[in-house]
Amino acid sequence: MMASSPFDALRVRAGAGARDLPAFSVSPGWQRLFEASGGSPLAVGAGLALGLAAAFLVLDGLEGRLAAVWAGEIPFWAHVEVRSAAVCALLLAGLVVTHHREEAGITRDLERLSPHLAWNGTHPRTQLRAAIEVPRDRLRLAGVAGALVVLAIVPTLYLEPARFLRPETYRLPSVAFDLLVGAVFGWTLTRTLVAAVVQDRAFARLADRVAEIDLLDLEPLRPFARRGLRRALRWLLLVTIAVFVFLDAGFAAPPALVLAGIVAFAAFSFILPVWGIHRRIQAEKRSLLADLRGRVRAERVRACAREAGAEPGGHLADLLAYEARVAAAREWPIDTSTLVRFAIYLLIPLGSWLGAAFVERALEAALG
Repeated sequence: MMASSPFDALRVRAGAGARDLPAFSVSPGWQRLFEASGGSPLAVGAGLALGLAAAFLVLDGLEGRLAAVWAGEIPFWAHVEVRSAAVCALLLAGLVVTHHREEAGITRDLERLSPHLAWNGTHPRTQLRAAIEVPRDRLRLAGVAGALVVLAIVPTLYLEPARFLRPETYRLPSVAFDLLVGAVFGWTLTRTLVAAVVQDRAFARLADRVAEIDLLDLEPLRPFARRGLRRALRWLLLVTIAVFVFLDAGFAAPPALVLAGIVAFAAFSFILPVWGIHRRIQAEKRSLLADLRGRVRAERVRACAREAGAEPGGHLADLLAYEARVAAAREWPIDTSTLVRFAIYLLIPLGSWLGAAFVERALEAALG
């Protein structure tokens, strides 16, 4: 069966034909969870976070680490294990939900952009497929590396990291569960990070396929800006939650280098999908300005050659006005509202940092 448009082929499941593109997901296990639940992504994420937090607390309770809470010595919300359970659960659930929404966003981006693309004899599905799929071997390698890195970090987040030098520590169910969740988080995080860079580079290359660029109306090119904004928001939201992991690990504030690195990567994620179309707009603007300035020179010569009493006409004035409009045209498909939203997103982790410091002071005051 023939697809009605090039993009329709992306929705065809494997088995419908050798040439049809199979469905692709960077994290198929999490994708199956969303499909099986049948609920909204936010509802699934909330359920996942609550389930993880409950598992953390049950294991800690069975091992006696919540005894001070049951005895009324420490408020429930002030116990480090309770806060750690909430933050870790939110971090993994937030990663899964934001990535799921991003994968849906990729589909919307391509649907909006596809009508404005020209293929010039190249099979469109090849190009669209490259903007979605990532080599599985690369994803597996990234996942293993990420899991190992987070497994190495988990012991440093305990108040007593030296306990991991004792073999009996690894026999505790709560420790085994912490390591398992950490490995899953690292596996998922690095797979989505690598996929984001690969997909965004492929998406940026679609700028070469844009059929026509109207410098006075860049609205059809907004999918590039939306893609970058969505990518940046995901990383900034995750670092906002992660700030509280450092707080409960005993740090007064998140290391400035880590925060700066995450913000820098968020900015990179914002620019990467937009860079290709920026260069196309730039080249189109230079070409059009060169053509207009040549026509202005020719028209000026003709106007000067006319008889002294003749009206020069409005053609030269029209060309000069159009040249001024083109010269003032933006070279990025990013408007003021997009920049304002990105600036607000950048303030989110800063607010979290300040909030973490405030919570720390409040806890110190409450606990004396």
